[in-house]
Amino acid sequence: MPEGVADLAALLEPRLDDILALAASLTEVESGSYVPAGVDRVSSLVAEQLAPLGFTASTHSIGPDRGQAFEATLETGRPGLRVLVLGHADTVWPAGATADWPVVTDRPVMSGPGLGDMKCALAMAVHAIAAALETGVPGVASITYALVPDEELGSVGSRDWLADLGRRTDVCLALEAGQVDGGVIVSRGAVGAMIITARGRTAHSTDENGASAVAALAPLVAGLEALTDRSRRTICTVGILRGGTARQVVPDHAELHLDLRAPDDAAGEALVAEVRRLAEAGAGAGVTVEISGGITRPALPRTVTDPVYALAEELAFGAGLALRRIDEMGGSDASLVGQLAPLALDGLGPTAFDQCSRAETVLRDSVVPRTALLAALIAQAGRLAVHLPDREEGR
Repeated sequence: MPEGVADLAALLEPRLDDILALAASLTEVESGSYVPAGVDRVSSLVAEQLAPLGFTASTHSIGPDRGQAFEATLETGRPGLRVLVLGHADTVWPAGATADWPVVTDRPVMSGPGLGDMKCALAMAVHAIAAALETGVPGVASITYALVPDEELGSVGSRDWLADLGRRTDVCLALEAGQVDGGVIVSRGAVGAMIITARGRTAHSTDENGASAVAALAPLVAGLEALTDRSRRTICTVGILRGGTARQVVPDHAELHLDLRAPDDAAGEALVAEVRRLAEAGAGAGVTVEISGGITRPALPRTVTDPVYALAEELAFGAGLALRRIDEMGGSDASLVGQLAPLALDGLGPTAFDQCSRAETVLRDSVVPRTALLAALIAQAGRLAVHLPDREEGR
């Protein structure tokens, strides 16, 4: 019979040093998205930990100059749900980041490049799986641990593989960082990226025959950013506006890069359409405008997460562990898998702050309870079978 969170926490507490030693080893591997050897080394270290548990590992190429997509699966030999534990092996940090930023795991507030996003969570997941298997996983047919190699780049090369994972998954438990006071992520909005490119005609500044690409795009900034309505969780921001080669030359090329956020897929597509409408107005005499991009990550709706959150809340309550719902505007791979997997929950990593910045930290005292919660969800995932709809291809 699966244990509760309190029992699993008691089982895991003596293993905290082992969890953190693995977390440190993973963090010391520099695995920026553009360091494929480091990304693959992280996956190899995880594979080494899973092999004694009976997992069979495989890797999948996603393209040149990128690490390999990784998955390891344990078949229990019993009927039941297919559980996916989902993380990513890459970080935002370039090679050399550990030279002046040592990994610290022996203090209440731990630190290191990528420790919060998400090397500590990767180590926790290994031990959560082991603990769940020790106590029993009735109603679970398989457990797959998967690592995306290019999440920080938008998982562009991993899309087809992630879609395939979604089709093979009943419950996805994703390892993005948890938030204070027991926050787990029950929804994510749609995320988009667009580039508006203007092409004009170059000339000396004294020549009236020039057509400025910069002049075509610059007036668009105010109108595009006016699409932001934070009360409706809709954001459109210009992150880059660039063009020109010299002060006395009329620029014939300019680019404007946009970040888009919306509460759901329909709102995201409406925002993209409005951006296109405004951008097309930038074309004029001697200037053409090209628009690329759109929604890059779909929303993760509460309809997918509510049953898993309810189980997590029940398990946590029995151990006196508070949980709370977080509606997150940022995207993750749970959104991509959640298009096809009927059930998911995100934010099951440790409590972390300031990910993707030099201030990135993890609370040490969150590691055991959050690992125990993940272990309990894996062990008792079979209880979610009542919430599984008929699988529809392309849901």
